[in-house]
Amino acid sequence: MRPLGFISNGLTSALIDNGSVVWLVFPRFDSPSIFGKLLDDEGGEFSIFPEDECDVSVSYVNANVLSTKFRCGQGEAEIMDVMPIGERSLVRVVRTTIPLKVKVKPMFHYGLYKPIVEEHEEGVRFMNPKSRECLALTPNLHVISPPGATLYLIYSTARDYGPFKKRIERKAEKSLRATLNYWERKVPFKGTDETDRIREVSLMVLLSSIYSPTGASIAAPTTSLPEIEGGGRNWDYRYTWVRDSSMVSEALLSTGYIVESRRIINFLLGSMTFSSKPFLHPLYTVDGGDPPPEREIKWLSGFKGSKPVRVGNGAASQVQLDIEGFFVEAVYQYYLKTGDAEFLRENWVKLEYIHEWVSKNWKLKDAGIWEDRGRPQHYTHSKVMMWIALDRIEKMGKEIGKKVSTSSKEKLRQWIIENCVKDSYFVRYAGSEEVDANLLTLPIYGFVDVRDPVFMNTLRKVETDLLKNGFVKRYRKDFMGEAVHPFTLANVWLARIYARLGREEEAIKLIKNLTRPSSNLYLIGEHIDVDKMEYTGNYPQVFTHAQILLAIEEINGKSKI
Repeated sequence: MRPLGFISNGLTSALIDNGSVVWLVFPRFDSPSIFGKLLDDEGGEFSIFPEDECDVSVSYVNANVLSTKFRCGQGEAEIMDVMPIGERSLVRVVRTTIPLKVKVKPMFHYGLYKPIVEEHEEGVRFMNPKSRECLALTPNLHVISPPGATLYLIYSTARDYGPFKKRIERKAEKSLRATLNYWERKVPFKGTDETDRIREVSLMVLLSSIYSPTGASIAAPTTSLPEIEGGGRNWDYRYTWVRDSSMVSEALLSTGYIVESRRIINFLLGSMTFSSKPFLHPLYTVDGGDPPPEREIKWLSGFKGSKPVRVGNGAASQVQLDIEGFFVEAVYQYYLKTGDAEFLRENWVKLEYIHEWVSKNWKLKDAGIWEDRGRPQHYTHSKVMMWIALDRIEKMGKEIGKKVSTSSKEKLRQWIIENCVKDSYFVRYAGSEEVDANLLTLPIYGFVDVRDPVFMNTLRKVETDLLKNGFVKRYRKDFMGEAVHPFTLANVWLARIYARLGREEEAIKLIKNLTRPSSNLYLIGEHIDVDKMEYTGNYPQVFTHAQILLAIEEINGKSKI
C-alpha cells in the first residue's frame, strides 16, 4: 500500500489517496464506512482530480491539515483537507488554475446501501434508505473551476434536523480557521530535520486517535488492511485496546501531554470491573462498551482482493494476562511524572484489586500479546507483565502508606526463571525453544537489567532468528502459519534496547528503516513488505508511533535520528 494521508478531529478520521477520500466513517471511529473505496472499488469515494495526468505530491501543512498538489502541463491545483474540531464533517479547500472534476459517491453501511439523493438550493443531501442518517455537501459541484472553491461535507445521525433542516447558519471558513489554530497550538509542525518531523507526526497520530468525548484511544483507524496482500490476516483495529492505550498514555507523558495521558488512564479506570478479571475484555468500544462480535462483510472484495473484510474483533473473547501490567505501568509513570499522590489514593481500591486478582491468577494460560487464536500458553511476556503489575502497585502503595503482600511477586518471578528460560535465554512461552520480539521489553519494563547475561543471550537469539536486513519479525510463526513480514513495533523495541546498550547508530537505523515506505508523510503501518517497501496491515499503527516517541526520548541528546 502506498502512503495515504491521514486526518482526524478526535471524533472520526479519513484516509486520502492523491485527492480521493477512500476511507471515512461516521459518526465515530468504529462506525460503518460511508466512503470505503479502500476496501472495495464500489465502497464509496469523494474524489477531486484533474482530467489529465499530473504529478501529485502530498504533505502536511500542519497537524491534521493535509495538502494534495497537482502539477500539470496546463497549470496546477491544491486541495487542503481538514476535519473541523467538534463536528462530524470534512472541509476541502481547493485552489486551482485548471478545471477539476468532483466525484461524490457515498455508500452507507460499508458499501451496502446506495443513498437517496435530494437536491437543495444550498447543495445536495445523501440519505441512508435504512436509517435516519444523512450526508450533505455544499455547494453541489461536478466541476471546480478556477480560482477554486470550498466544499463542506456534513454528517448527521438524523436528517430531520441535520444539514439544510436546522436553520442555523454554518460557516465552513470560521470552523476551518478555528481548527487550524487548534492544531497549530496543539502540535506545531516547526521541526527543521527528519527527527523533528517523525516526532511531530507521531504526536499527531496519538492525539488524533483519542476519541474526544471519552478519552478512549483507538489502535488504528482502519479495518481489514491485510498483513499479506491476498491473505486472510485481516482484522478490525478501530477499538480501544487496554494495552495499546496504556502505551499511548506513557508516550504522551514522556512528551509532556499530561492532561491527555490522564484522560486515557481515566477512561481505562472507568472500564474496570470488580466481579471478574479487572479488565474483562482486552478491548472496548470508544464509548467504553462491550466490543461487538467479529463478523465478515461478505459483499466487500477487500483491499486488492484480500478477503475476508472483518468488523468487530474476536480477540475480545480472549484471556490476555499482560494488559493489567501495561495499564499499571502507565499509572506508575503518571505518578512518577506528576507526583499526584491524591490520584493514587483516589484509585487505590482499583489498583489493590488488580494486585489481588493477579496474585491469585498468575498461573493461568492466555492468548498473549499477539492474540494467538490457537491453544493458550504460559507466555513469558504475559507472566512478566503480571509481575510488573504486582511490582508497581507495591511501589505506589508505599508512596501513600498502603501495603500489599509481596509473596506472589516473588513466586511469580521464580516461576518465570525456572520455566521460561532454556539454554540460558528467555523463550517465547514455557516449554518453547523459540524467541519472540516481545522479550525485548523485559529490560524496558525493568524485569531484568539490559546487560543481564540471560537477556543478552536472548538478544543474540532475537538478532539471529528474527532480525534481517534491519527489520524485525515478531516471531517465526503462529496458529496461521509463517509470519511473513517484519513488524514495525518490534523494530522500535530493538531500537530502545540498542539505545540502552550504547548502540545509538544501530538504534537510529532501525527507526529510519520504518519510515522508508512513508514518503514524506512519516505515517507508519503495522508491517512492512520489505521486497515492495510498502506498509501492510492497518494504518497508521498507533502503538508503533507511541513507541517511536519513547525511543526518540531515549536517544535524544545522544544522537539525531
